[in-house]
Amino acid sequence: MPKFLAIGHHGPVDPELGLRIADVAVDWISARLADGTFDCLYSMAGGGRMIVANATSEDDLLAMLRAAPDAPREWTLTELFDGIEVIRKYVESMRSGNA
Repeated sequence: MPKFLAIGHHGPVDPELGLRIADVAVDWISARLADGTFDCLYSMAGGGRMIVANATSEDDLLAMLRAAPDAPREWTLTELFDGIEVIRKYVESMRSGNA
């Protein structure tokens, strides 16, 4: 299954909204970590979030993130690849003259 880096940012969150969604968001995020949808999740200074997620497509991941019980945010998604495998394929292509 493809793996993605998702980086999301949001502006100021109304404290009342923040309190209303916090418990539900923690439960939702914990479930995604437990079922392997998310490999990891970090919060960033200034209201950002970074997630490494497994999803069938960017569209599916974006739909899931937008439906999450969390403060609305803008997401940037980047597909990730096994770094060692990428280097091995590069070396193989260079050695075989297929560069």
